[in-house]
Amino acid sequence: MLDDVQKIDLTKHDLEMISSALQTQEKILSVQSRAGADTARMRLNDLKGLMRRLNRFAPDPKAAPSQKWSQIARSLFC
Repeated sequence: MLDDVQKIDLTKHDLEMISSALQTQEKILSVQSRAGADTARMRLNDLKGLMRRLNRFAPDPKAAPSQKWSQIARSLFC
C-alpha cells in the first residue's frame, strides 16, 4: 500500500511550530485514550508515527552550523 506522498519546503521554524502543535495534540489524545476512547487511541498511534517521521527530517539541534572557509582562515590568522 503506497501513501500519496507530496514534498513541501519547510523552514526550521515551521518544523518547530508543527512539532509543538503535535505535542499538544498528543497530550490531548493521550488523556482521551486513557478515558477509554478507542478512536482517540487510534489517532494517537497515527500521530506518534507522524511525529517519528517528522523527527527524522528535522535538523539536528546539536549540530553546530558549519563554518565557511573564509571564517576558518580568518580564525587561523587572528
